[in-house]
Amino acid sequence: MPVNVSPLVHIEIVVRDVNAAAAFLEKVFGAERTQQDQVRFLNETSLGLLKVEHVQLGNVVLQFIEPLPEGGDVWAEHLRKKGPGVHNLTFQVNNVLETAAILDKEGAPTLFTMPLNWERLYGPDKARKDAPPVHMVGSEEIVGFRLELYENAMKD
Repeated sequence: MPVNVSPLVHIEIVVRDVNAAAAFLEKVFGAERTQQDQVRFLNETSLGLLKVEHVQLGNVVLQFIEPLPEGGDVWAEHLRKKGPGVHNLTFQVNNVLETAAILDKEGAPTLFTMPLNWERLYGPDKARKDAPPVHMVGSEEIVGFRLELYENAMKD
């Protein structure tokens, strides 16, 4: 049975300068920076390794990631080896652990997980304490891009 997946959450793109990328799309297409609470949260929790910016372009959110010089992470590696470009497509699933197991069986293993402090973003009254970490899945050899998957972190 197929895994239920949300509409596209965002396309994550590694760039050398998130502000220049966002400004270009603002100038040419009238795109707008969006989801600023989430952007602040991601920038504050990236331990100074990344700068993040979200831009609404049409009906798509682009998540620009700028690896900072101190970063030795997967985004910095992507920029060094491949240059700017799409890193992953992000979707929400009902059960990320089950989905990761299915993908692994199909040849797309989890590359790493990222626990996020959802309570810090949404507040302790609204966030699930048991939300599993975000999974980055190595599906690029099969479909041409990585998958970033997570569960709804909000309480019902």
